[in-house]
Order: sequence, then C-alpha cells, then structure tokens
Amino acid sequence: MKLTIILSLVFNFVFLLNSCTSNQKDLAENKSNNDSTIVVDLNKEENKIGVFTPPDSNYTGDYFEKYESGVIKVRGGFRFGKKSGKWMYFFPDGKLWSEAYFHLDKMNGESNVYYPSGKLMYNGFYKMDVADSVWMFYDTTGKMVEKRDYSQKKMKKK
Repeated sequence: MKLTIILSLVFNFVFLLNSCTSNQKDLAENKSNNDSTIVVDLNKEENKIGVFTPPDSNYTGDYFEKYESGVIKVRGGFRFGKKSGKWMYFFPDGKLWSEAYFHLDKMNGESNVYYPSGKLMYNGFYKMDVADSVWMFYDTTGKMVEKRDYSQKKMKKK
C-alpha cells in the first residue's frame, strides 16, 4: 500500500515538474505553429495533471509536444476539442512513460505507467475518470507487489 502511494506521488510530481518547464518563448512559438501547449491547472478538481488545450474548442486532430531536445513528450488526439483515443507520454530519453485512453476528456480504458527502465510500474482500467477493474502494481524488477480491485458495483434492477 505504501509503495503504491509513493509511486503515485512520484509520478504526479515528476509529471507536474516536466509540465511546468515551458517558458513564454516556447508558448509563443507553439501558438505560431498551431501547436497546443501544456497548461497545468492547479485549481482544477483534485489538481489533475496533464491538462492540454486544443488550438480551439472544436479542434479535431492529432496533438504532440516535444522536449527542447526534439524528443516527443506527449502524443494524442482531440475530437471536437476533447481528448480522445490513445494518449502517450514519454520520458526525455524517448522511452514510453505512460499510455491511456480518453473519451470526452476523461480517462476511459486501459492505462499503463512505466519505470524509466521500460518495465511496467502499474496498469488498470478507467471508466470515465474512475478507476475500475483490478489494478496491478509492480516493483522495478517487474515483480507484482500489489493488486487492487476497483470494480464498480453493479446496480440492482428493481
């Protein structure tokens, strides 16, 4: 349990740290290239991370952002201004950091997060931003260290 909390906190901290490194010059360049930029909204519910804004509220298409080195930082897509489909986040060295599926701006589907070594840290499923199903957590050697069941209770029919 403690390992899970620590891993989650580390992931959130590192992602927020990386998200906050853009400067005004980067923002101006991205807007002139019609690329969206990362916006970290610390006032949003539960201080959610990874808030991305499309070029306009009706934008449908691909989105990506790069580190200063040119390596892709995040890749995903929008449908009518909302995050949709598979979104992938990468470490500065280009290795996959995490991947998740979205529908109408909400995590919806499988989610995987990886260590910098490339080994799986944890995986599970979301249903409209709510953790669902059995989640598996792994240590840095790939050994499963915890299982958590987030299955939704089914409504009883009257």
